[in-house]
Amino acid sequence: MTARSRNALFALLALAAAAPFLPALTAPFLEWDDAVNLGQNPYWRGFSPANIRWMLTTMFGGPYQPLSWLSYAFDYTLWGANPMAMRLTNYALHGFSSVLFFLIVEDLIKKASPSSSSRERLIAALFASLFWAVHPLRVESVVWLTERRDVLSGFFYLLAVLLYIRDPKKPLRPLFAFCLAVLSKASVLTLPLTLILLDRWPLRRRAWADKIPYFAISAVAGAAGLIGQQAYGTLKGAGVGHGIHSLWWHAAKTAWPSGLSPYHRTPAGFGLASPAAWGAGIGVIVLVCLVWAMRKRAPAAPIAAAHYAITLLPMAGFIRFGHHLAAERYSYLPGLGLSALAGAALLIARRRPAFRAPASAVAAVLILAYVGMAARGASYWSGTESLWRRALEVDPGSTYPRVNLASHLRRTGRIEEALVHERLALAEDPTLAQPLTNLGADALGKKNYAEAETLLRAAIAAKPGVATAHYNLALTLDGLGRRAEALAELEQAARLDFSDPEILKNLGLAL
Repeated sequence: MTARSRNALFALLALAAAAPFLPALTAPFLEWDDAVNLGQNPYWRGFSPANIRWMLTTMFGGPYQPLSWLSYAFDYTLWGANPMAMRLTNYALHGFSSVLFFLIVEDLIKKASPSSSSRERLIAALFASLFWAVHPLRVESVVWLTERRDVLSGFFYLLAVLLYIRDPKKPLRPLFAFCLAVLSKASVLTLPLTLILLDRWPLRRRAWADKIPYFAISAVAGAAGLIGQQAYGTLKGAGVGHGIHSLWWHAAKTAWPSGLSPYHRTPAGFGLASPAAWGAGIGVIVLVCLVWAMRKRAPAAPIAAAHYAITLLPMAGFIRFGHHLAAERYSYLPGLGLSALAGAALLIARRRPAFRAPASAVAAVLILAYVGMAARGASYWSGTESLWRRALEVDPGSTYPRVNLASHLRRTGRIEEALVHERLALAEDPTLAQPLTNLGADALGKKNYAEAETLLRAAIAAKPGVATAHYNLALTLDGLGRRAEALAELEQAARLDFSDPEILKNLGLAL
């Protein structure tokens, strides 16, 4: 294949990698982190000295990701706060990453099987790249603007791997790319372990000393990540059951991507001793035994499986961040090894004349099916309402998406619809602070002060740090003539949120 033909192939591959996600292209800033991180946050909007200082030092939201913030600022300089243009950047990064992954798989096959033809390597690498790029598990990472860090860190991660494979005599190049990946998202810190796996097979290198700088960078990135998550309150402690379940769940969803949703809740009573964790543990043991049995005949299998487990480890849940059971975005890097293994399987199948045509047909049908599923998944991310309705379609008993849907309906003036969902959420969990606060505000608006006080005190008991609940309780107590109590609640609301002009105005009037 000529250089011009390969460049045309790369362009088509990048476009094909981005195409399934087009249904979400015109989505606004979603009311799930996008609104807080980008819609209401002025500090990423341009390269002023104050903004640069903030982006280089902040752990806003938990992670330290200065390069991701700088990429948003670059978007803003070109297009302004334009969600569609920013999403196109995500698509471009994902498309470029699919090309890098193609080159990596092609090189690895050449190392592992020198007798393979260039055509065989091209077909296998193309299938592996598309398997990864258009898989419906990629939707969340690619279309969610808050997850820019996934596609940006993924690009530099793949660039580091490609540079490491191609030119071992220039070790600073992949190390620099790794630094850029870490500054985009710290979860790429497992890269040195991936390089050790590749050293073992198929590169067959002995280069342990070269990994020392990588491990040093990983240690700093891991410590910074834990500090940021701890400071932001998203670090929830250890969860062995969550980790085991995650190892099984992401592999199973790669093989059979059904029931995908923006939010997968942790069931009540879930833990290491729960049936779900035991079932996942048995599944993991079966997979490990299967891979171990294949290690001599198919050495790619244990390498791919180890890569999957290693790259998933920071997000698997052994150290928990948040309350969810699993998240589809966590499969972005772990999916690489499994996709490379799919490409190797196609290569082996096509070497048998009787299987060549059927294997090629199955591969084509699978990619087309994934494209359709990914496009459908992206359509759910085209707006906040469709996003949370999809989550409720998959799991009607999940309160988190129901509360978020109710909040969106309130913001769009559909109060009666919001009330329905808030009451359903409270029926599942009577201690939910946000619907209690909203219902208390409704009762306050109707001057049902006794009902408002009951609801707002319940909201504060569930979540004491919400300024709005204290503020509305202050207005309620004022309506009841209990001015001293109202003043105390206003002062507490101001302590919690000293930037709200309405709270400050009423506190000043009360004083």
